[in-house]
Amino acid sequence: MVKSKIISYLKSFFRSFIWLFILLLALDIITKQLVLSANVSPGSTIYDWGIVRISFVLNNNAAFGIGFEDPQISRIVYLVASSIITIAILIYLIVKRKETKLIVRASLVLVITGAIGNMIDRIFYGPDYAVVDWIDFYWFWPFNFNIADSCIVVGTFMLIIYVVIYEVKDMIKERKLNEEKTLSTREKERLAKQDEEKDK
Repeated sequence: MVKSKIISYLKSFFRSFIWLFILLLALDIITKQLVLSANVSPGSTIYDWGIVRISFVLNNNAAFGIGFEDPQISRIVYLVASSIITIAILIYLIVKRKETKLIVRASLVLVITGAIGNMIDRIFYGPDYAVVDWIDFYWFWPFNFNIADSCIVVGTFMLIIYVVIYEVKDMIKERKLNEEKTLSTREKERLAKQDEEKDK
């Protein structure tokens, strides 16, 4: 009895993806702290492995450099936006926890992880209160990013794929239903004609 309860709790914990949130958020915080502990100025390259570099950048804006000229306005706007998004997703996950499919749950947890990871930077990493970006694929991508950014991008991408697949499935199902309705209508008409011929 106790064993089955433990297994049930472990399954629930695994399906909640709380472990994924803890793991990735911890990894994001640790890697940023390691970059900051290098004590180099923003714009400096810490390591260069050819394909990828670890380059320290402080980003006051959002992904792809989207933001405002005033860093403080950017900070406030993104803190508010991240808070609203995080709270909205958490409420959705709590209310719809039994109805939410695993892929959707995982996607939303990834988005929350990324949002909170970058929020921590904007709240605690003074005096600039900017996001610490450090992953640099300089040879094909002009923007530095971090694990939190990766979580948001992957989570969003997974959601888009799910929605597209779901929509396609719905379209196929609807088409089949319409075909069946058309066939059944034609069949009724054929049977009605047969009955008319018999009466004659």
